Amino acid sequence: MLNLMSFEETIKRYEAGENAFALAIEKWERIRGAIRTAHSPQHFVLIAQGALIKVALCIQFNDACHLCPLETICTRETEGLFGTVMRVMQAYCVAGDILPQSALLDLVNQLIAELKARKAEFMKLRH
Repeated sequence: MLNLMSFEETIKRYEAGENAFALAIEKWERIRGAIRTAHSPQHFVLIAQGALIKVALCIQFNDACHLCPLETICTRETEGLFGTVMRVMQAYCVAGDILPQSALLDLVNQLIAELKARKAEFMKLRH
């Protein structure tokens, strides 16, 4: 069973006071877990749909991407890390577990590491 974070869960937890960065990191950690157990193209389609769900920072910054600390990760103007992850994930949506999961997992691990680094930088600026 895939345990992906829904937009409703994101909103509810953010409005209850949870950190927007922590929610984004958890979203991608869940995606990483789902990738490890995926075994069909249909699983990867569900994972890709989950990956496209907005993070709480989109809410926090009112979709003003140019103000968001994640802008360079998920920008559509240049190939950001999020775009790279999604392009690779599309290949898995077609091929399923025929492809080695390591390539996609490496990218997701890189994305999680980048989210954690951005969170640390942002928290330094706030204090």
